[in-house]
Amino acid sequence: MDDKTTERAEPPAQHGNVYWAVGQTLNAPTDELTARDRERIRKEFSAFYEGFMTRLGAWLYLHGWASEVDAYDIAQETMRLAFEKWSTIEHPRAWARRTASRLCVQRLAKNEVLPLEDNEDRIPRKADASGCAASDTLHDFRVALQQLPPRQRQLLLWASEEYEPAEIAKELKMKPEAVRSSLWKARRKLAEIMRAQDAGKQ
Repeated sequence: MDDKTTERAEPPAQHGNVYWAVGQTLNAPTDELTARDRERIRKEFSAFYEGFMTRLGAWLYLHGWASEVDAYDIAQETMRLAFEKWSTIEHPRAWARRTASRLCVQRLAKNEVLPLEDNEDRIPRKADASGCAASDTLHDFRVALQQLPPRQRQLLLWASEEYEPAEIAKELKMKPEAVRSSLWKARRKLAEIMRAQDAGKQ
């Protein structure tokens, strides 16, 4: 079962009176939190981190807002915040995508992140086996995405995680009709770009 299906199938996480703090220290009255509780929660968060950290960094990198290094740094910061707020997060993956996107935009506004087009020497090439440039197909997809407007890129990447237009609209505070219209235009344009890429290889 994929990430999005899992999010739909599982009920919101129930963490009780548990509070995460940086440094892997749980901040709760000792009479409310047993050693078994601490271990269970550490395992729960660790499983989320190990299963989603790399995927989040790659997803953020594909937006084209930041270099691969910066994207994974933002993903790491997102995980730190998730660790602190774990007891309040109902759907961790959706929360992490939303938070990481916001952090990236905030860093760009403060000129703390170099956009890809200003940082060409750090962009992984086709031969690289790391990050999200592990295959020619994904590399070509990333190159094609960069030719779309930022909002269309963002919507396509949310849709690629199997979010429906209504769900995307809720996450990004847009009208569902606007999401559907933009997605239709983005998919049509992306198909044209990728057809041109294929023709250029022949």
